[in-house]
Amino acid sequence: MEHQTKHLYEFDDFCVDVTERQLRRHGEVVAIPPKVFDTLLVLVENRGRILEKDALMRLIWPETFVEESSLTQYIFQLRKALGEDASEHRYIETIPKRGYRFIAEVRETAPADVTEVNPRVSAHSAGTPDSMLNGLSPSPNRSATTIASEPAPSTRSERPYAAPGLPRWKTAVAASMITLLAASAVGALYLFIQNRNRSAGQSMRITRLTAIGKALLPAVSPDGRYVAYVMEDIGRQSVWIRQVATTSNVQIVPAAEADYQGLAFSRDGNYLYYTVYERPKRLGVVHRVPVLGGTAKKIIEDVDSPVTFSPDGERFAFERNYPGRLEFSIIVANADGSNERILATRRQPDYFWTDGPAWSPDGKIIACSAGSIGPNGPYMNIVGVRVADGTEIPLTSQRWARVGQVAWRKDNSGLVATAWQQSSPVVADQIWHLPYPSGEARRITNDLNSYSGVSIDANCEHLVTMQSTKVSHLWVVPGGDADRATQAGTVSMDNYSENLGLSWMPDGRLVFGSRASGNADLWMMDADGSHQKQLTVEPRSDMLPAVSADGQLIAFVSNRNGTYNIWQMNADGSNPKQLTDGQGETYPSLSPDGKWLVYSAPYGNNPVIWKAPTGGGSAVQLTTRPSFRPTVSPDGKLVGHLHMDEQSALMKVAVVPIDGGEPVRVLDKAMPEPPIVNWSSDGRMLTYIETRGGVSNIWGQPVDGSGPARPLTSFKTDRIYRFAWSAKGKNLACERGFQINDVVLISEFL
Repeated sequence: MEHQTKHLYEFDDFCVDVTERQLRRHGEVVAIPPKVFDTLLVLVENRGRILEKDALMRLIWPETFVEESSLTQYIFQLRKALGEDASEHRYIETIPKRGYRFIAEVRETAPADVTEVNPRVSAHSAGTPDSMLNGLSPSPNRSATTIASEPAPSTRSERPYAAPGLPRWKTAVAASMITLLAASAVGALYLFIQNRNRSAGQSMRITRLTAIGKALLPAVSPDGRYVAYVMEDIGRQSVWIRQVATTSNVQIVPAAEADYQGLAFSRDGNYLYYTVYERPKRLGVVHRVPVLGGTAKKIIEDVDSPVTFSPDGERFAFERNYPGRLEFSIIVANADGSNERILATRRQPDYFWTDGPAWSPDGKIIACSAGSIGPNGPYMNIVGVRVADGTEIPLTSQRWARVGQVAWRKDNSGLVATAWQQSSPVVADQIWHLPYPSGEARRITNDLNSYSGVSIDANCEHLVTMQSTKVSHLWVVPGGDADRATQAGTVSMDNYSENLGLSWMPDGRLVFGSRASGNADLWMMDADGSHQKQLTVEPRSDMLPAVSADGQLIAFVSNRNGTYNIWQMNADGSNPKQLTDGQGETYPSLSPDGKWLVYSAPYGNNPVIWKAPTGGGSAVQLTTRPSFRPTVSPDGKLVGHLHMDEQSALMKVAVVPIDGGEPVRVLDKAMPEPPIVNWSSDGRMLTYIETRGGVSNIWGQPVDGSGPARPLTSFKTDRIYRFAWSAKGKNLACERGFQINDVVLISEFL
C-alpha cells in the first residue's frame, strides 16, 4: 500500500481526486481520458469564472498547438461523463463566442494523509483514430503450427487496414488478404512530441471550412479559389464545391447511394474528376463534371483511387487492385480515359495503397503510399514510380505504421502526406512534410485529431484535409431490443476499436480490448460499466479475446513475443501462456468443449483457417482459399468465416465443417464492414453488422438457406463498430457511436 497526500474537489455526487487523477461518482471511478480529466480540473479550479477558449486551451495544452475542435470534443465528452445529457443537472455553462464556466457548487477538501492508491486503475481514452490492422508475414510451405508455451520478448511494427468511413470493396478485399489483425500501440490523449520542429507549428493557421461533421475527401483547385468535398448524410453521398473566400457552397453532384473514393481537379481547374462506387455495383468509376455544375461524364471504369494529373493535364494516373491475382498496379491513361497502360505492379505481400497517388510537377515521378514486410514486420512508406520506365525508387527512408494520400508541392521541392508513426503517443494520422529529394520526414500538424487526405494549391498557400474523430460507447441490449438498450457506463471507446475485440463471460461480464492504459490491453467490467479491471499489462498489444464456455480461460492475440500469436490466460489475467508460435496467428475462436482453438494464419501469401488442439499438438489447415475471421458454431460442428468467392472475386460469409474441406454454404452476404461475423446463440444464423442510411443494425442470415437475411435490432441512429452475443443469446453487447468529419484549410504550413 502506498500513502500519498489527497486533494479533493466535490460537487453533487462527484469527487475529483487530484492526487490519483480520478473522477468518482458514489465512490465508483468514472473512466475518462487524461486530457478530459485535465479539462475538468481546470474548470473546477476556476469555478464561477468565465474561461475564454484561448485561455482554456493554453492551460490544458501548454506549449502545444491544437485546434479549437479538440477543446469542443473534450467538453462534449466531459458533459457525457457527468451525465448532463441524461439529467437536469448542468455543470458546465457555454458562454456563446467566448468560452465556458463551471457553475456547480464545489466543496474543496483540505489535504489529508494516508490514502490508498491502486496503481492498476487507469482511465479510458476517447476516440482518436488509430486505423491500424497488422500485416502478416508470409509463411511459405507451411503445413502446421506448433503449440508452444515459452514467450521471448521482441519487437514488431504494425500496418493499417483502411481509412475510416470510406467503403471500398476492392481495398477491403485486398486488405483482408494482407492485414488480418487490429492493433494499437498507445491511446493516451495528450501529446508532447519531444523532437517537434516548432517554427512551422507556431505560424500555421487552421481554418474550418465545414462544421457539419459529415464532410469527406476534400480537394483544392489549382488556383486555390475552390474546395471540393463529399457530403455524407443518411447513408447517401453527394459532391459539393465551396468558394474559399466566401461561405458559398454549391452541390454539383446530387446525393445518391454511392461511396466516393476521391476527388481531383483538372490542371486548368475547369473540371472535377471523382472516383465513385455506385451501389450495388462494386466497381470504381471515374466521372468528370464541370466545377460549377453540369452534366457528369463517365471517363473510365475499374479505378480504386483518386486520379492524379500529369503537369500538362493530358494524362492521369490511378491505382487498381486485382484481388484474384493479389496484385496492385499503378495505371496511366489519357485524360479522356483512353490508352491505359500498367506502369508498375506490386504483388502481395507488397502493395500500393489506394488513398491517392501524386504526379510530380516535373512530370518524372508518380509518388504513392506503399506497404511491405521487412525484418521487423510490416510497414508503410512513400515510394516513387518513374514515368519513363516504371522503375520504383524510395522517396524517404522513414517508415510508418500507416501512410495515406500523398501530394506534391507545386515547386517540386517536397511532398505532403498523412501518416501515423507507431512511436507517436497518440494513435492518429498527422500531416507530414518530406523535402525532395532528401526525404527527411517532419511533422506539420501536432494535435489530437486524425487527418485524412491532402491537397495543395499551385501557389503552395493552402492545404486542405479532412479532420476526423470518433465518439462511441459500449451498450448492452437485452434480447437485441433496441428500445431497452442501456449504455455500459461512461467508458469512451477508441477509434478503430472494432479491431480490438469484444466478448461475454458466462457470468454476464464483458471482456474487451481498449487503449485506456495507453496501450492495447484487455479489460473486464460488469455489463453496467462498473468494476472495471485491466487484465493485461504488457507493453505490447493484447486484443481480440475469446472466452471458453466455462469462463475459466480467455484466448487472445498478442505480439508480446515479437509477432502476433494466440495466447491464453486465466479469467483474472493470471498465468499467460503462448499457444501458437507461427508468423501471425489471429482471430481466435474456441470450440464449446474447449478442445479446439480455431484461428486465422498465413499459408504462403494467403490467410487461411487453422485448427489446433488447446492441449498442445500440431495444427490442421481447414481452408485452402483466402479466408479469415473464423467463429465456431455453438454445437462445435461448423466454422463460420469470411471466404474468397472465386466467381465474384468478393469476400463472402461462408461455412465449413470443423474438420475442414470445401464450404458447405456460401451466403449471399459480401464481406461486412467492419468484417465481423458471429453465430447466433441457437446456431441457426450467422450475424453481422449492416449499415443502411447511415444507421447500423445487426442482421442475421440463416445458414441452412431457409430464409433471407433479416435485421435483429432496430436502432434508429448511430453506427455499430463491434458486437457480441451472450452465450444464451439473452443479451447483445455492441459499440455504437458516430464519426465527426470536417474539412479544414491549413495556411502557412511550411
